[in-house]
Amino acid sequence: MIGQLSESQIEDLRLAATYLTGVKRRAFQAEMTLKYCNGSARTAESKFGWNRRSVSVGLAENRTGIVCQGAQSARSGNKRWEAREPSAAAALKQLAEAHAQQEPSFTSSVAFTRLRRCIIGVVTA
Repeated sequence: MIGQLSESQIEDLRLAATYLTGVKRRAFQAEMTLKYCNGSARTAESKFGWNRRSVSVGLAENRTGIVCQGAQSARSGNKRWEAREPSAAAALKQLAEAHAQQEPSFTSSVAFTRLRRCIIGVVTA
């Protein structure tokens, strides 16, 4: 089936794959492999110059519907402050639970609303 493509079309597919990254690139490579290489990652590697393992992962993602995450995307970004400051988070949680068990001794609706938001976890500035 790869014989149907001209050298110019193969170059276009290679170029298109270079503009994509991660999941999108693997999905594109898997679709082209299924369409033009009968689902063979080895044929895609030899004809298009794509990494056989990436194509295999893309084919598996296509088949199962489960998207694989790379190490960078799985472990990058800011951690939640609760994870960075576990002792402060535990102290605030304990304080909120202690206040939640008491009935408010005031009648102001604004103060009650603010205390309720703080206990529920919606802290406003």
